[in-house]
Amino acid sequence: MNFDSISQEPFLEIKYFLEEARDQDLRDWNGMTVSTVDKDQRPSSRVVLLKKFTDDGLFFYTNYKSKKGQDISKNNNVSVNFWWRELQVQIRISGSISEASRSESEEYFNSRPKGSRISAIVSKQSEEIESFESFQKKVEEAINSLDEKDIKLPDHCGMYKIKPEQIEIWKEGEFRRHERTLFKLEEKKWIKSYLSP
Repeated sequence: MNFDSISQEPFLEIKYFLEEARDQDLRDWNGMTVSTVDKDQRPSSRVVLLKKFTDDGLFFYTNYKSKKGQDISKNNNVSVNFWWRELQVQIRISGSISEASRSESEEYFNSRPKGSRISAIVSKQSEEIESFESFQKKVEEAINSLDEKDIKLPDHCGMYKIKPEQIEIWKEGEFRRHERTLFKLEEKKWIKSYLSP
């Protein structure tokens, strides 16, 4: 993942810790918990992988018809949490989410291994299935029947883009003296403040 397009504070801080986690070869260093709220105001969280990070926001790939996609279609407010135990750092982000451009989604989809692309085509994410074995069988059938030219980004899949509006960077300290820095986006400008631990 390339972070060269990051130029604004506090994104530069997020970039710093992402690169630190990557360079230390932490497992799933780009894993982030994304929380959504459904039509009944019930929150739901899951870990996804950050696939792209630019001054435009944070991007991840999913099935638009999944549970998270259904939630997002009704409420585009989301929160994100990064947590690296080894770095003693947590980053909390809240903001709005929208579908990324089709070209951005296609670029990512086409970079994935063939098996991952076929699984995305076959999967009806979050829907009930007969068994895991039945899903595996459908994937195997698709692998054997689809030519490379037929493996295209399905309409129900793509990238989401999260536009942060509030970011808190939490650094663990001794004796519960944690350092908490808060950034709020106000009139297109990031305002920095500090929070008591």
